[in-house]
Amino acid sequence: MQENEMSRYYNFKLIALPMALMLTGSFMLCDLGLQISSLTKFFVIFFIAIIGFQSVPGAFFLAAKVKNISAKRRLQSTRTTLSRNGVTDIKARKILIADRNKAVRYELAAFFENSHYEVQTTASAAYAIAKIVQGNEPIVILGEVFEETIAPVDVVALMRKCNKNLRIILVSDDSSLETLKQVREDEIFYHALKPHYQEDNEELRSVVEYAFETLQPTVS
Repeated sequence: MQENEMSRYYNFKLIALPMALMLTGSFMLCDLGLQISSLTKFFVIFFIAIIGFQSVPGAFFLAAKVKNISAKRRLQSTRTTLSRNGVTDIKARKILIADRNKAVRYELAAFFENSHYEVQTTASAAYAIAKIVQGNEPIVILGEVFEETIAPVDVVALMRKCNKNLRIILVSDDSSLETLKQVREDEIFYHALKPHYQEDNEELRSVVEYAFETLQPTVS
């Protein structure tokens, strides 16, 4: 059952509570002026109890929703407090994603933006190198293929000449010995396989966070 349907279902259940209260009140008023037999009283009370019990699931659902709303408000309040105290300065940290694959760029960009990073994307190796020359992007997530016919190894070499402190994270499914050797020689910060699952994205985020930590002395 979807959330909206479930909400309507339990709202109808909750309506049973005021119905039971109204029936109880009406029965008490009638009992004051009428001589009602014990058997009739039993059936009326039994009927009211059935209606009342129908409202129990709805009451629990309402209480859970109120608790959930309260928890969300506390979380939002905590985030606001942290932001005012300067704890969320991570938003000022920038990532450049360079890859010709549009789907990969968009997926990684959305993931890191949701993690409160400032992200730029490009399919062009030339544009990525230009951004490095400007000194705006300390962290680069580099793919295998670009708009230009140029190997990632050559892109890394050019970026290294522009900024020796650059943290380059190579995202490639090529794990050959030659590639691994090149990764070591070019001092690539990390070689990650292309993300296919949520766990892969989490691994990449951990690498990026560590890369920023290693940059702190340089940045300051």
